[in-house]
Amino acid sequence: MDSWFASFFAMLDAIPTWQLFAVVGVLLVLETTALVGLVTPGEVVLLAAATTVGSGWEFAALAAVATVGTIVGQTGGYLIGRRTGPWLRESRAGRWIGEPNWQRAEDLVASGASRAIVGARFLAVAHSLVPVIAGSLRMDVGRFLRCTVVGAAAWALVYVGLGSAASAAIRHVAHLVGPTATGLVVAAVVGVLVVRAVRRRRAERVPAEVG
Repeated sequence: MDSWFASFFAMLDAIPTWQLFAVVGVLLVLETTALVGLVTPGEVVLLAAATTVGSGWEFAALAAVATVGTIVGQTGGYLIGRRTGPWLRESRAGRWIGEPNWQRAEDLVASGASRAIVGARFLAVAHSLVPVIAGSLRMDVGRFLRCTVVGAAAWALVYVGLGSAASAAIRHVAHLVGPTATGLVVAAVVGVLVVRAVRRRRAERVPAEVG
């Protein structure tokens, strides 16, 4: 296991910092504008990049890139929603995303638009759809941007902090990590996938039961 961690960190460390940060920024922009976040969560990408942070300036630079990328991406999603209205939701791509996901995003916005925009960045799937919903509902653009900046900055600082702290801890004790830790990691990943699958099934059943 220690060799696996060593190989993983060596692979990331071999990538020039500016290239890695650029990839993070581009993916975060595409997360909402092209709905890439439905397939490749930005959290995973940012956490992986954060494991390479080794100084204060790298921490600040990655957090800034993540913040700006998120702001640009969510603003793009807002403009797409404002321009297309309900068309995207009813399109083939919208049907692939699933009505339950759209409905959850819409419920978030309806329950408190400002809080939804700020907090949605921390929610899987919803963070890619909430800006589109906000645009289609014609949320005030100034209000949207203010909330987006706050949410993006908070999310970037939290995840860069988590990634860099976890990396430092793992690198320090990597030689102590054994099969038990491997089992725990695998179990945690499987647990997350199972929980998501169960939630998705339940969400899909609700409309059917109501109908």
